[in-house]
Amino acid sequence: LVKKLTHVLETSEIKLDTLLDGISAISNASNQILQQQAKLPRNVINSCLNAIDSGLYQLKLSTKSFPVSVYCDMESFLGGWLVIQQRTDGSVNFIRNWREYQTGFGTVGESSEFWLGLDTLHLVTSSAAYELVVELIDETGKYGFARYKDFKIAGEAEKYRMSALGEYSGTIGDGLRPHQNSKFSTFDQDNDLREGSCSLDYHSGAAWWYI
Repeated sequence: LVKKLTHVLETSEIKLDTLLDGISAISNASNQILQQQAKLPRNVINSCLNAIDSGLYQLKLSTKSFPVSVYCDMESFLGGWLVIQQRTDGSVNFIRNWREYQTGFGTVGESSEFWLGLDTLHLVTSSAAYELVVELIDETGKYGFARYKDFKIAGEAEKYRMSALGEYSGTIGDGLRPHQNSKFSTFDQDNDLREGSCSLDYHSGAAWWYI
């Protein structure tokens, strides 16, 4: 894959992948969110729906005392998307341990490679209804996407289980469906249901919601 974007959308419903690499987000604005937003500095937001242009913002999560650096995509699918994973050129190693997948890694930006982190993903998708979109561009430049009407990730106690995955639409197939309700696994934390480690035995240490 040459390029992969994953972002989540806060609607009353959220973005993710099936080829072991993906995820992204947007939100339905409410009067309460808009009132809260008016009290925040320009670059601090409660949702990417409040972003003006595509770019870096500080996302204020109610359960965290400090904001999280995020990239909001205001162009794809009418905008308002929180990019949770981006892979473009292989410059960042995604073979990471459990702790790194919890906290996130890489540099958040328009074209840089990064993973936002399971803890943040759980907090975001638990705060409102979200939609998920995964966008892929292959080596020939062909574009495809998968969109899910609902998306939610459980917390650490449940090993960040993919607890909700809604109705599919798109062009790359419903590849995430078998992974619904699966727990997240890394090479040093095996949470799949099979004997042995899917991460180590079949995917060279790559992390995912393995079955």
